[in-house]
Amino acid sequence: MGLKLLFICTGNTCRSPMAEGLAHELLGEGVQVSSAGMEAWEGDKASPQALKVLKERNVDLSDHRSRRVSLELLSGADWIIPMTQAQEESLKRRFPQFAPKIRCLGEWGERPYDIRDPWMGSVSEYRQTALEIEELLRSLKEQLKL
Repeated sequence: MGLKLLFICTGNTCRSPMAEGLAHELLGEGVQVSSAGMEAWEGDKASPQALKVLKERNVDLSDHRSRRVSLELLSGADWIIPMTQAQEESLKRRFPQFAPKIRCLGEWGERPYDIRDPWMGSVSEYRQTALEIEELLRSLKEQLKL
């Protein structure tokens, strides 16, 4: 199988599942995408707002279940893509062996920035987050020549 991308956020119920779903649609079958959370509760569903916003884009997250970052998940990824620079730094401290393949999603764009956590926010906040993620995924696609 082709390139393996692992998206990381805090709880694996908002940003990283949205990135996983959008990347699956945008990058196609040749790229394996998955997600995890730094502080995830194993087995949680994606947030209702994330489900709604991605459903509007014909992306179904209903089968998503959260999982916590693990050595096994990180070792299997070609790129580990956290949503914030703080998460990137934390992952590099906790798992220095993977530092070369950890790069914050916001660093794939024209200027580095964090993807704000929409957790407990409105559907419109989730829509904005999805737009930001999609824009950065397009940059990632271009830079990786996918």
